[in-house]
Formats: sequence, structure tokens, C-alpha cells
Amino acid sequence: MTARARIGWVKFKECRELLTSKRFLLKIKGMVYRSCVRSAILYGSETWCLRENEMAILRKTERAMVRAMCGAKLMEKKRTEDLMEMLGLKEMVVQMAKENGVRWYGHVLRRDDEHVLRRALEFEMKGKRRRGQPRKTWKMQVERESKSVGMEREDALNRARWRVRAGEIIAVRVG
Repeated sequence: MTARARIGWVKFKECRELLTSKRFLLKIKGMVYRSCVRSAILYGSETWCLRENEMAILRKTERAMVRAMCGAKLMEKKRTEDLMEMLGLKEMVVQMAKENGVRWYGHVLRRDDEHVLRRALEFEMKGKRRRGQPRKTWKMQVERESKSVGMEREDALNRARWRVRAGEIIAVRVG
């Protein structure tokens, strides 16, 4: 995640003149941020298995960028949610990454059983594993996220409905 955050900062610095200038409206800055910086940060997020420290890196990066765009100092104690609302940003990067993972999960579930993606999803290792709690996997994460809004595996067959319900993951986390 530090690599994705670093790439986000590279894009942010490329657009710095527009994103940090006081001449442009905050809504325009939010649109540029969403299309250039955030898309660079979220590239490949469909297959991420986010751990707590990785989510913290993404949150910290986005908060710093939002504060820089709004010209807000930490000493002013303005809430990040209020600043994001001023920029026209409805969701945070972490929530969008989770939504992207659930959307991709639905795409994989719609594949036929012999497709390589579907076979990889259903693959189980044989043998004994190490002691302790199993590592969190991408499959475990997206299943938990989809269940949080009441989605089942069978719902993936209805593509439009799955996409709408995947968008609800953001509403559950933000609201």
C-alpha cells in the first residue's frame, strides 16, 4: 500500500498547481483529484486484501491530500468529512477499494465453473497449515463485506442488482 500511496503523491504533485491553488473552486479540485489522483491510488484495488495497517496508510494519505487541497491546517481542527464534502467527495479511498473488491467478486462468480478465475477462487490447498489463526484472504474479506449488506453468492447472477448492492457497502461504512 505504501507503493500505491507513493504513486498517489506523484500524481498529486503533477497536479499540484491546480489542486493547491486558491484560484480554483473546491468542487473542481475534487473532480481533478477523483479522476487523476484517486484513480492512480485505486489501480488494481479489485484484488487487494486490505489489512488494518494498509487501510491506515491509505486513510492518512487521503486525509493529507484533502487538507492540502482545502488549505486547512491540522491546528484548525476541521473534520476530514467536512472537507471532503466541500470538495464533493462522497466516499473514502478505503471504502472504494472494498467496493471494487466486491464488484470483482461478483464478476468472478458469474463466470462458468471451468473458467480459470472461478477455479482459482474455489481452490483449496491440501495438507496441514501452520498453527494459529489463518491469514486473512481476499475471498474471506469480500465475502464478509458482501454479507454486511445482505448479499449472497446467488445474488451475483443478477449483475445490475449486485452492482447496486456493492455500492451500498460505502453507505454502510460512511453512514
